[in-house]
Amino acid sequence: MHRGRVRVAIVSFALFACSTQAPTGPGDEPGPDAAVVDPPPDVDACATPVALALVGRPLDLMPADRLAAIAARVPCIAQGAIRSIVESPRTLWYDKQSLTPGYQDSFGDNVVTPIGFRPNTIDPGLINLAVPGGHQQIFSELGIFHFPFGKPIGPGDNIEVVDFWRLPDEPGSDAYRPVVHWQRDPNSYTHRIEWMFPVGTVFGEMIFLDEGGELHPSEIRTRTRTATGWEVDALRPFPTAEDFAAAIEARRGERPEWAESPALDALITQLRGGSLSPFHVVATHFPGSFPVRNAGIEQLPELTGSDAELTHELLRTTAFRSAKGVYWKQDGALSAWAASSSGKGQIVPKGYNAAAVEISQDSCDSCHRDAGRPFETWYDNILAYGELWGNDETFTWHPFTLSKFVDAQGKVVNFNHDNREIRPDFKAAGLIEPYKPADHPASVYQRIVREWTDFRY
Repeated sequence: MHRGRVRVAIVSFALFACSTQAPTGPGDEPGPDAAVVDPPPDVDACATPVALALVGRPLDLMPADRLAAIAARVPCIAQGAIRSIVESPRTLWYDKQSLTPGYQDSFGDNVVTPIGFRPNTIDPGLINLAVPGGHQQIFSELGIFHFPFGKPIGPGDNIEVVDFWRLPDEPGSDAYRPVVHWQRDPNSYTHRIEWMFPVGTVFGEMIFLDEGGELHPSEIRTRTRTATGWEVDALRPFPTAEDFAAAIEARRGERPEWAESPALDALITQLRGGSLSPFHVVATHFPGSFPVRNAGIEQLPELTGSDAELTHELLRTTAFRSAKGVYWKQDGALSAWAASSSGKGQIVPKGYNAAAVEISQDSCDSCHRDAGRPFETWYDNILAYGELWGNDETFTWHPFTLSKFVDAQGKVVNFNHDNREIRPDFKAAGLIEPYKPADHPASVYQRIVREWTDFRY
């Protein structure tokens, strides 16, 4: 998509230019998908608490006290692949503080026009100087892209998200199969660092409800790299409305205030009734990035006091299980894939907007497919400000040294120079290395190619 036209750019003074030669890319022959291990049936997942390892990692990204706080609130998970990953000391944990989100600006010559990595919290003025109004087009607020529709989880203020990352092991070795990276320089104004995850890589995120300073697990989402894409799943304590109603009924007799609660009576009636309202999600920016999705939605009422205590107890003592392909509720012509909530004290965040989003590869690909896509493919006026965050269809991860591109306040540093340094600690731990076709077989390393993948400015 080379375009011979003049582009707006920020004038800067760079000291050097990049000239690393890009590889030709992995081969096209298919490789094996990652294995999925089903948990054994009829086993109480809560009988033995999940033990998230606090020591023994080759590298710690999150502070020890932060990880310990998360470990104390991990939900019940049945024995199987996901629990093994969560408990493994070879799984790395991070959040926005320990792996600052950012995006690449690959357009430029690194002499007059700068290239590098930018934190999502970059000063709006730096974008608007190059593209007047550009920050408002691509960000809904400081640090949050409009893509695909602002805050994908919803507008709730009681949400805490923690990510985890597990690379596969080299067979017969205690070494990881690493992420591979290379630089692509198709012309003098395009200099992008690409990376690719090996088959079997697992990314996940745990969503917690922060209520009264206490964390309560709500959902676990996972993405597993295959030879041709990513398999997805979401684990929830109550995949359906009936699951939640039955759990309340089974436990409310344990305390008189639960047994006699009118709010819980009303909630059970709602869960078992036809209570969906029409709902849809649509991309408000990044035209065409996300198809309109029509669904139904159920707003669960806010619970307080002892009623909320029951909900919190259920979240802590109910085994999380797959909600893939499972409707929360169907009501005539309306269907909801997940619950929502009008307030706190519930099993999902306030304003949770997943009702229209099925847990499936096609559904999730509709957003993740665009990780690393140039802004200019959506906005003709944004000709010189880089690409959407992420790469290899994963948004939250990148391999760059934080101190080279961002300070403690979230401000960009080294803006006028190429500040993309592959993290030395990632390299030392064997987590990443330069891509070499001879060393990285196509059965394990295959690019996911979209129509824009090999873009050039």
